[in-house]
Amino acid sequence: MPFVTKDFTLHSPKKSFLFVMEVLGCTQKEAQRHLDKQRLRQNNLPIGKSQTIAGNVTLTYFSPTLVKLEPIFVTPFFAIYDKPPKMLIHPKGYFEHLTLSDAFKSDFGKEANPVHRLDYETSGLVMISRKKRYEASLKALFAKKQVQKQYFAQVLGRVRMPQTIDLPICVPQRADRHTDLGIRCKISPDGKRSITQITPIFYDAPSDTTLLNVIPITGRTHQIRIHLCHIGHKIIGDCLYGVSDEVARDYLAQKKQAQDKTPTLMLHAHSLSFAYNNVSYHITSNRTKNTQSSRFQDFLQWKRVGALLP
Repeated sequence: MPFVTKDFTLHSPKKSFLFVMEVLGCTQKEAQRHLDKQRLRQNNLPIGKSQTIAGNVTLTYFSPTLVKLEPIFVTPFFAIYDKPPKMLIHPKGYFEHLTLSDAFKSDFGKEANPVHRLDYETSGLVMISRKKRYEASLKALFAKKQVQKQYFAQVLGRVRMPQTIDLPICVPQRADRHTDLGIRCKISPDGKRSITQITPIFYDAPSDTTLLNVIPITGRTHQIRIHLCHIGHKIIGDCLYGVSDEVARDYLAQKKQAQDKTPTLMLHAHSLSFAYNNVSYHITSNRTKNTQSSRFQDFLQWKRVGALLP
């Protein structure tokens, strides 16, 4: 379980931030962040940053759980993980989900952090910074669009030709994301320019589905999913776009459960290409290192059986 809550008894008065620093072995800034998030409590009431405490208190904090998910590529600066679908990168609230943070903080310590993100539903490559001092420069690669990301997507219908989807996406404001279906983005002239390039790889006639190579030029929230749905080629397993509000609400309710039984989204982040510290990298997912002719069936197979954890 990523978050744990423990009881403590202080037999002599102590400043709250000093107590958190000692228990968690963290810096004063990190301790104050825990206190800002009201994770230290006494009689179920939050304790302030400069408050002196004594007696019985409870502290809630992130404690990585060992996850059998090893990085597929490691350097002194960063590591790459092949994230399964239906896995959060960060803990969300105090849900009992195992997260990618459990894996990389267990492997590399508390300074390790992701430098970009994938949706909970999407599987594939995620880069993490091993130390805080490398984090800003690695994040800058993504912010400056110096990383080319390639995805595979299985969509409904036949896509015959390569095309570029250039449609503006409006991302909901942070406050709206917690309202009914507020997480949904939408195509809107008020949104930011968003560009996705797609190329068909293989068409499967029995299922009337196409395997696509997808390159997002921009990086808006849910960009690939909403672009493909808008042009009439919904991604298989998408329960948020191209479905009724009732289906979407039911999906969002189930998503909060540790054992999510909803369909798997057939979207996979296959490769990352970039240069860092004068070294060029092209890293591909272990899940899809197959020949071109068999790739579609392999993609279907490992997605269908959920064979994403070692």
